[in-house]
Amino acid sequence: MATTKIWAIKGDIRSLVKYVDDPNKTTEQADDEMKNLFNVFDYATNSSKTEQKLFVSGVNCLPETAIQQMVMTKRQYGKTDKILAFHAIQSFKPGEVTPEQCHEIGLQLAREMWGEGYQVVVATHLDKAHLHNHFAINSVSFLDGKKYNSCKAATQQLRDVSDRLCRERGLSVIENPGRSPDRMLYLAEKNGEPTRYNVYRQAIDRAIRQSISPYTMMLVLQRQGFIASTNPKRHWTIALPGCRNTRMKTLGAEYTPQRIWKRFPLTPERPPPPKKPEPQRMRLLGSFNQVKKITGFQALYFHYLYLLGKLPKNRPHPPRHPILWEDVRKLEKYSAQIRLICRHKIDTSEQLQVYKDKTQSKMDELIAQRTKIQNKLRRAQDPEVIADLREQKAELSKQITVCRKDLKLCDGIKENTARMKEKMAVIRAHEKQIQPKTKQKNKQNRSFER
Repeated sequence: MATTKIWAIKGDIRSLVKYVDDPNKTTEQADDEMKNLFNVFDYATNSSKTEQKLFVSGVNCLPETAIQQMVMTKRQYGKTDKILAFHAIQSFKPGEVTPEQCHEIGLQLAREMWGEGYQVVVATHLDKAHLHNHFAINSVSFLDGKKYNSCKAATQQLRDVSDRLCRERGLSVIENPGRSPDRMLYLAEKNGEPTRYNVYRQAIDRAIRQSISPYTMMLVLQRQGFIASTNPKRHWTIALPGCRNTRMKTLGAEYTPQRIWKRFPLTPERPPPPKKPEPQRMRLLGSFNQVKKITGFQALYFHYLYLLGKLPKNRPHPPRHPILWEDVRKLEKYSAQIRLICRHKIDTSEQLQVYKDKTQSKMDELIAQRTKIQNKLRRAQDPEVIADLREQKAELSKQITVCRKDLKLCDGIKENTARMKEKMAVIRAHEKQIQPKTKQKNKQNRSFER
């Protein structure tokens, strides 16, 4: 099973020409905009990754002089700007190919894709469990000077040729390739954290157990707060309020329409009735007149943590609305923000801005003091003075770090309060929507029991 990817390397050829004309120049001495191109060749031909460069080959060029040859081609046709080269990758499943076979497939792929007119360096990396090939491709053809067009059709051709070469050698191929998920989302799902897609899967599983058909499953999902559609002429979709629709079949093999039909039970289970919290007796010391009602940001955060099921602790809570599931991952941030709010008694946006400005001014003063100490440290000669200055600098750095964290928390509070209010409005609207239906259903059940 091989996956492929290609992207462009941009920059200014003038820095590359200087590098080629003066072989004593190093990558570090080149302009910043050219370092991407140097990094491609340095990374691709790294001896620690390629078994001392035994698995480095060239197509229409020599690996040792590939950069010089590519520059000569560009200068010959006067195309020395914009896209300098292309960097492609072909990665195999761990343990499926040997280094020799991996390099052979990479060379064959390079010859079929770019061998008719472009210079390519092929390097096979062995430093990972999954062996993979790197391709550094000149953007200009040495035959006619045409630039390589890396369009969608070319990217699809790269996948098709790679898949065909794998099939010819009996290797596995991704039959139904799809768009790769966001990396942060992928890592969160891998760690079992509550993500939007995990919430969808759990909700669909519960709805299937309580349904006998797609229509009833859709009603159950809508009652839980999701936006669902099981139209037989369209894709089955699910979404949270304010989010884009997600096709159920993209959630896994168990969530295709055909598989969901087979998963409906003959006798669906009834959802358990919500547990009512037992009343608790509490004794208040003092007078009720002295008790101040919590308002502002504190009340908002405490109520939101209650909706998330985290406050009060060791007490039964109402079922968490699906729109709040992803926020469970952000409890540490919310805890730090509410501690800042309570510590400095911040209740309004104006008070938050005042505290932020005050913290910013304090941080600027601390940075100015640290800069002065740094200048003294450069001129100091006495070891005792140097040690004392370094200690002062370290202390100032700690205070600056605290200020930076507080500023970041202030930005998070400003962003989160608006989002919390939006989500709470969605929850209230959903409760008003299902409340009449629930009352009507309870009346029907009571009349049926009589």
